[in-house]
Amino acid sequence: MDRPTVSRQEAIAAGAARYFTGVPCRNGHVYERYVASKTCCACANITANKTKAKDRKKYVLTSSAWARANPNRVAEYQRQQNAKNPARRNLWTANYRSAKDARQPRWLSLVHLLEMESIYAYCSALRSVGLDYHVDHIVPLRGETVSGLHVPWNLQLLPGRENMSKGNSFRGG
Repeated sequence: MDRPTVSRQEAIAAGAARYFTGVPCRNGHVYERYVASKTCCACANITANKTKAKDRKKYVLTSSAWARANPNRVAEYQRQQNAKNPARRNLWTANYRSAKDARQPRWLSLVHLLEMESIYAYCSALRSVGLDYHVDHIVPLRGETVSGLHVPWNLQLLPGRENMSKGNSFRGG
């Protein structure tokens, strides 16, 4: 069955989203084209499928079940992503530091500040001997239902895996 040919101008006049010229695209497809972009629909589908495949790979690498089973591969993937796009990592770090500063009350005493500094120093010492520990906010600074303060009594040391699984949630009693 032969399809009737329609020029792009005719398709625009008719308000159609696609048109068919019968002329092969640069990749040899004899297929409809999109009015808006003049792109062959077959080529557009191929491009979309490639994008979906990349997204699927990213999803698999970041899905929680797979991540729990493959922590080393997740860490390597994150290192690669950070190396590819340092500006994105720098933006995330800047936003996190800004949130900490905004959530630190001005009434904290020097003793409180030194206590927090010692918690971070202790965590750093644990990491320097090869233990993966993080300083965690018990009540998250930017939680969905509650926001905590950046104060010594809201800090705890957690193994890295446990802290990463906790995410930005509050598991209080």
